[in-house]
Amino acid sequence: MIRLMAAIRTTVAVMALLAAVPLLLAAIGGSPLPDRTPSSVEIQNWLDDPMQPQYVAATVKAAAWVIWALLAAAVLGVMWVRVRRWRWARLAIYLPGPVQGLAATLLGAATVTTAVGVPQPHTAAPAAAQDTVPPSPTTTVDVATVSSTAQHHSQLSPERASSTVTVRHGDTLWDIAAERLGSAHRWKQLYRLNTDRYPGMRGGDHIEPGWTLTLPARAAKSAPTPARPGTVTPNPAPPDAASTIPPPSRPAAPQAPHPGTTTSPAGHSATAPTNPHAELDNSANAPSSAANANETGSDRHRTSNDLVLPGSVIPQALAAAITATAALVWIQRRRRYRYHPGIRDDQQNLHDVQPLPAPVRAAQRHTRHATAPTPPQPPLHQVLPSGGVGLIGPGANDAARGLIITALTAGAPTDPDQRAEVVTDRQTLAALMGDPPVTGWPRLHIAESLDQALTLIETHLLHRARVLDEHGLADLDTVRMADPSEEALPPLLLITDAGQAIHSTRARITFGLTRRLDVTVVVVGHWPHGPAIGVSPDGEARLGSEDADADTTQLAVLDVATTRDLLTTVREAHTGEPSSVSSSTSGPATSADSASATEGVPEVLANASSSASTTIDTAAPTVTERARLRVLGSPHIEDITADGRPLRAKALEMAVFLAVHPDGASTRDIGEYLEPDARISQADQRVHTNASNLRHVLGRAGTAETKNAYVIKSAGRYRLDPATVDVDVWTLRELMRSASIATQARRRELLTAACDLYTAPLAEGQDYEWVQPHRETVRRWGTEAHLMLADDLLDDDPQAASGLLDKAINLDRYNEALYTKAMLARHALGDADGIRTLLRALTKALADLDAEPQEDTIELAQKLRNSLDDK
Repeated sequence: MIRLMAAIRTTVAVMALLAAVPLLLAAIGGSPLPDRTPSSVEIQNWLDDPMQPQYVAATVKAAAWVIWALLAAAVLGVMWVRVRRWRWARLAIYLPGPVQGLAATLLGAATVTTAVGVPQPHTAAPAAAQDTVPPSPTTTVDVATVSSTAQHHSQLSPERASSTVTVRHGDTLWDIAAERLGSAHRWKQLYRLNTDRYPGMRGGDHIEPGWTLTLPARAAKSAPTPARPGTVTPNPAPPDAASTIPPPSRPAAPQAPHPGTTTSPAGHSATAPTNPHAELDNSANAPSSAANANETGSDRHRTSNDLVLPGSVIPQALAAAITATAALVWIQRRRRYRYHPGIRDDQQNLHDVQPLPAPVRAAQRHTRHATAPTPPQPPLHQVLPSGGVGLIGPGANDAARGLIITALTAGAPTDPDQRAEVVTDRQTLAALMGDPPVTGWPRLHIAESLDQALTLIETHLLHRARVLDEHGLADLDTVRMADPSEEALPPLLLITDAGQAIHSTRARITFGLTRRLDVTVVVVGHWPHGPAIGVSPDGEARLGSEDADADTTQLAVLDVATTRDLLTTVREAHTGEPSSVSSSTSGPATSADSASATEGVPEVLANASSSASTTIDTAAPTVTERARLRVLGSPHIEDITADGRPLRAKALEMAVFLAVHPDGASTRDIGEYLEPDARISQADQRVHTNASNLRHVLGRAGTAETKNAYVIKSAGRYRLDPATVDVDVWTLRELMRSASIATQARRRELLTAACDLYTAPLAEGQDYEWVQPHRETVRRWGTEAHLMLADDLLDDDPQAASGLLDKAINLDRYNEALYTKAMLARHALGDADGIRTLLRALTKALADLDAEPQEDTIELAQKLRNSLDDK
């Protein structure tokens, strides 16, 4: 309103000035129009010399009027542009910020007073039900009920969104509700859900084309679910019940795992804490164990597209986000790889070729085989009510862990406005995650106490409020649309526990100021100053209501072990720093691997460095022509000349698998990798069928007459026969091993052959679930070959070294070592512009990771350019 009044004052002043000038000119010089029409001779004389004495007055008067006309046209043009760009939503009248905070405080106090003054009925659960199911020794979470006051239910709309709709010309809320929600009468839900973002909705009568409206979680309500027999109705928690909840303490050391729970190897504590007070206590009145059992076995409010793991449920959208995060991990590993001459490659950066944790691989597999398109994942401030929400129920702690992962996997480096950040305090995180402590990074802020976390949140709130005030807008989404160049303001998620927050007046007031600022506050436990969301063990979240048909949404629920594995992956993707090996990184292990000192590294790497590895003499003459299997680039078998059956897709995958496992693998291991979703007996049968098909097609390309040649089965293990099958990746490995011990001339020859052989990644174009660690290992062989050969060529032939490194960069555009070596080659050629171009290309490539070149690389480029400029 202040801006509007200032604009009105400026407009009035400018218009008054524009009107005063012509009045003044008319009063002094008379009318701008001549008394009579001048003749052509007079016009010509005036044009020849407008400053003649008889024409001076007319010239000055005409110039004054022309200047005024140009000025008036410019002012009117500017005003027209301003009017067209004016956002009329600014006319909405809001209370000043301090008054809004005071009003929120008074309303909150009135709500709490009313809730405390009205006693809530309590229905005790049958005592006999408590002995029906014994409590699990590894689960100490108290079951909480879904509770909220009548005020909360009336004030909160179904703000949990699962999709959005873009307004088109002619749309109304009535029509959108009828089409997308199944009932036109649900238009009020649309209005309540979006009125904070678009204040100009005028009670729902006005929407504009281009607006993005958030839809409720369910498009249409389903028929009421009849009560299940034997289900015990939980007691509603009183508003002041949370005051008796003991604050969460540090979890005790993990005990022996209970059958059916997820366990971790020694050294990685990923089991749930067993201390009764270690997990956050989420209610004062817990229903019986029988109720828990019935709830667990109830109909799930989730789709078949959700990923279900032991102790965890991951929605499809989150699984897709985890898959994208996994891709960033492999790019980060490519970026930081450095070749160190003199150190065996099987001893360099072993962690960087470790498979990703099992939950990450499961999410990748789930995303790869999803039958339905991945739905968009709305920001948390659109899913959860604003102003602070309590998580209660048996799945509250698992849901809190799921919210952390959901926030940390949101967005992409190219979309910084959606890369959410998490703020929490150490006590809450320890209660959720157990030991060892989790360390933070730029997107995970771990404060020492709730007060420190509130200080950080208040800093962000103040800054965002200033941004809104500068733009005169009501929400950050509108700011991003109006000014895309504005600094990134990512969503924030604050997670704390009720034991700390319930006694903090500062927390209550701060939570109430987060509306429209993309800050979501989640309190694990009963939060008497805001709504409550009850979460079942399978992630079904229901806004505090006794209405069985109330809108529900699906939240991710994660156990401790899964969350730790995902945090390990997310941290590496965000920071590029290697982390400790997760508890579930290794896949199905073979008997040969179990005794290997390089366990967990792709078997082709371990075998290449062991004495039992297959030695391939590429120069030795062969009596029979071997079948040529090519797995570098698009996998295929060359020169298939004989007639016969075609190669099956799974047989080709098996060929690549055996190519990177020269010592072979057992039938069971091959089945677990290639047929992870099949039954064991069915997977074994498919492996035998694919092995037979692969042997047949290799026989069509080779001339060996030996029975069961090409694919050998010995001691229950399948492997490719090196005597009858030539595999390019084996040749590459042998060339690299020979080059490491060869003399200078022979070394250059071997490295040249290796560089000529490696022209594409392993199994290019194939998305095998197990291939990424092996692909990265082979990529490093290719990178090493190019770096070693470039070292040899740099002094004698820098032009050849430069071209070789350009080819290597095209094969591995994220490896910084290739760029630095190429800069040295450009320096040897005296190409300062080439050095600058390489640094610019590296910067652009690393922007995909939200990273920058290392300081050493930047200093090297500057030093090389300066040395050329001084010459």
